Formats: sequence, C-alpha cells, structure tokens
Amino acid sequence: MTALSPHDADGTLALPEEDASASVPARVARAIQAMIADEGLEEGDALPSQRDLVGILGASRPSVREAISMLEALGLVRVEQRRGLFVAGASGLQPADLWSHGRGYSLEETYQFRMAMEPQVLRLAMPALTGDVKWRLWRSVEALMAAARTGRSVEAAAQDTLFHDLIVEACGNRIFQSMHRLMAREFQSSQWVPMVRMESMVETAAEHLAIMEAVDRLDGDAACRAMAAHIKGAARRAGIDLPS
Repeated sequence: MTALSPHDADGTLALPEEDASASVPARVARAIQAMIADEGLEEGDALPSQRDLVGILGASRPSVREAISMLEALGLVRVEQRRGLFVAGASGLQPADLWSHGRGYSLEETYQFRMAMEPQVLRLAMPALTGDVKWRLWRSVEALMAAARTGRSVEAAAQDTLFHDLIVEACGNRIFQSMHRLMAREFQSSQWVPMVRMESMVETAAEHLAIMEAVDRLDGDAACRAMAAHIKGAARRAGIDLPS
C-alpha cells in the first residue's frame, strides 16, 4: 500500500490535482477500500489496527478514525471492541443498522433537524452560489453521478458531504456554520448510511442535480424545495418517513 504523503499532521494533505476536492479522511477511506480489494479480503477478514493504518497510510490518527467511521456507515468495515477492525458485508443490512448513536441522537432526529436547517441555509447561500463556488458544486454533482453509476460508495459519500459543506460555507451565517460543524458527524452519517444500497447513490445524484438546476435558474424557491425533497428522500431511503 502506497503511503499518503506528506503526512497530514495539521489536518491537511497535499492531494494530486485530480483529487483536490477530496477531504483527507475521504482519501484515507478510499485507500482502505483499495487495500481490501487489492489484498482480496472478504467479509470477516481482519484489517490492520487503527494505529497500524496511521503508519501504513501516512495519515493522522483523527483522519484514520474519521475514515473508519465513513466505512462503517457505508457497511464496508466493522469495529469490534477489544478485537479490532474487520471487513464487513452490507448484504441484508438496512441503513438504520449502520447508524452510530455516538451522542444519543436518533437518525430520525437528525433528518428532522436537517430538514429544518438546510433549505434555509441554501436560501441564504443563493447569492453566493456563483463563479468558483458554483463550479465546485457542479463538479461535485458530476463526480457523484460518476461514482453512483459505478457503485463507488466511498467516493459518492465524499461528494455528497462536499456538496452540502460548500453550501454551508457559502451561506454567510456563522450560527448555521457553527451548528453544522458541531453536528458534522451526525450530518455526515445521515448522508452516508442510505448509500449501503447502490440505488440510493443514483437517487442522491439526481437530487443534487435538481438542486443545481434550480440554482442555475436563480430560482431560490425551487432550489429550497429541491433541497427539502433531497433530505426527505434520504430519510425515506433510510426507512424514515418525514412529514411534508
């Protein structure tokens, strides 16, 4: 396994140009996924410990820990207390089975909060969704579509997260931004767990496309409706029916 270099001790990593939109944890998650494929590992096979992965991949411990959380949410690995890290099998799993209850919030509560917050965040962000920001959003939509068509769940999850993060960055409201950072793990997991099913990736890509088509038309109302429909769709794919 080729190490990721330079090390991301400060939380950043110099990525190749074609990978510049990927976060460090997303790149680490892809590296672990590649390790599973390259070594022909199957469900139940042991993976290196988190400490060993830090050395193998040349990544920080927080980045490896977040990457493992992503892979857990996607049903690709499982962590067993006092035993270690193992390859998981997503067949037969429901999205809610993969939800992490770290701070006690339910998956339904998280979707309810996102439904209340994210359309308003998008409305505030609309004037700023131009130029480079809009280009990055469209690039994320295209990358998500490509990942969805080929079943690359780690890449799809990373692009889903990037899309929402870019909108929050553009909204200009520091309280919303602080809440987004505070709830980042819950928000990300709620984005990822439906992707245990390939069709969920395709639907997510179509919903992001609908949001961006409304953004292109400068139709803020339609964009917010499309965002609400996206969150409601993600909840439905996770087995949760949100009120309209």
